Amino acid sequence: MRKAVDKGVPACYDENMAVLTRTILAAVLFMAPLFAAAYPASGSGTEPVAQVYEVRGNATVMISADNSNMSVKKGCLLAPDDSLTLDPNTSISVYFKNGGRKEIRSKDTRASYRVADLAPQTQAYAQSVPLFGATRGLDASPASFYPGSFFYPQEAVVLDKPPAIEFTLFRGSDGELIPGNATFQVALDGRILDSRDFKGLEYGSPYVYQLPKLKGQTAYIVDLKLELQNASGNVDISFPLYISGIPDFSDAVYRSFESASMDHKGKKRAITAVKQLVRRGASSAPVIVIELFIP
Repeated sequence: MRKAVDKGVPACYDENMAVLTRTILAAVLFMAPLFAAAYPASGSGTEPVAQVYEVRGNATVMISADNSNMSVKKGCLLAPDDSLTLDPNTSISVYFKNGGRKEIRSKDTRASYRVADLAPQTQAYAQSVPLFGATRGLDASPASFYPGSFFYPQEAVVLDKPPAIEFTLFRGSDGELIPGNATFQVALDGRILDSRDFKGLEYGSPYVYQLPKLKGQTAYIVDLKLELQNASGNVDISFPLYISGIPDFSDAVYRSFESASMDHKGKKRAITAVKQLVRRGASSAPVIVIELFIP
């Protein structure tokens, strides 16, 4: 990022500051702390690895760059060597840039944690690629699909802004299952914010759903329900989507393997889904591509 990012302290982007007035002066006063807070300060140029999603109670963070302390608030960006201290009966939830969500709690005494120690650990795949887990990070090569590579526990897709979602159905070897309709929904705390129906699906045709404008520093649930005409039940694929609201604070690479089953002629049919993050267009807009393989 810009050199200015390397100066100052790792600031918290406080939503309460995000109040725009009608004057140019107020807009400037708002924008300055917003962009100054985009990354924590680090004399070595360390970028943040986590963002605070929720705080219940009182906590402080010791900034590794200068050993200063500040109160932890929603939106705080954290560097790997920053240290969190939680007062008694406090909980903090953070999202990692490449690794999903982590919740930490203190009970009757104060507790301290180094941020890097909280990050989910990668695990090696077994002899064959299982239908779970997510490959994420900086390696965009196809080798990340192969046995012996690594994955993170499957958790939220972390993006700086709402993505488009593209899904395509692929026919299996027997081709007995016939596509019907599909519905996308975006929900927050159990409340549906947006929904879109796709009628008369066909194999091999991509369908695109552009998510609406979503508030930053917020976790949503995206749900895809797929109907097949001659099978009982629906295929339901849902995943958490965390919008950081901070430029460049998002997954660099994300691929996941998932499966669902349906009853067809008295047999269970396994439907495989591969979900991955791509960037398209001059603006490198995020697109979550879902490929569904129907047996």
